[in-house]
Amino acid sequence: MENHEELYIPMGIKANRQVIEGMEVKEVFLMGVMVCITVILCALYYVTFADPIGTFFGALAIMLSSYLVLKKSEKDNQSFLDMLQHIFSYYRGRKHYAYIHLNEWE
Repeated sequence: MENHEELYIPMGIKANRQVIEGMEVKEVFLMGVMVCITVILCALYYVTFADPIGTFFGALAIMLSSYLVLKKSEKDNQSFLDMLQHIFSYYRGRKHYAYIHLNEWE
């Protein structure tokens, strides 16, 4: 009888070190940048309109949406931002050819 060894493909191996579950160093840095931008925008909004409730909910909305965009899923280890980058690089790499309509039946 032959001895067949099965190929073991490890799943869920992370490419980089995760600081927080689902967020690597790059995503944590981008989250820090988003916090800085949020603080600046909310300060400008508060100075302009003097509305603390709107400022709070605006900051909350920006922070939650940036977290959802940057967090990687456990299943495929890809964030929404990574998917958008893949889509844009795919469309940039496609070749576009001019279509010339010819009447084949004449």
